[in-house]
Amino acid sequence: MAQTASVEQSAPARRNRIALALGVGQLLFAAPMLAAVVTGGLVAAMMGLAAGGPAVALLPLAALLAAGPLLGSGLAALIARAQGLSKDIAFPVKAFGLLLGTAVEYFAWIRPAIG
Repeated sequence: MAQTASVEQSAPARRNRIALALGVGQLLFAAPMLAAVVTGGLVAAMMGLAAGGPAVALLPLAALLAAGPLLGSGLAALIARAQGLSKDIAFPVKAFGLLLGTAVEYFAWIRPAIG
């Protein structure tokens, strides 16, 4: 017996444009905060090195600066994988994790330090 493919199976997969736009929008919201985190880290590192501090002392600073966005992205990727989300939906979930991790770090640590 020959199997026939239905129209839904033979049609090319379409991207979920709303999910793509949501993910890109979240990345655009996270970009200025990530830029402030990176710039603040570079300034603090250069000031520490200029004051005569050892280069090894920069490792905890780098770990603290990377912890928020990496933790948010990692947890979101874990949730997307555990829920078995499709790639179209997993992208905005991961972008939201990056945005949330960056926002928590920015508003809880970087912004109060800036003044």
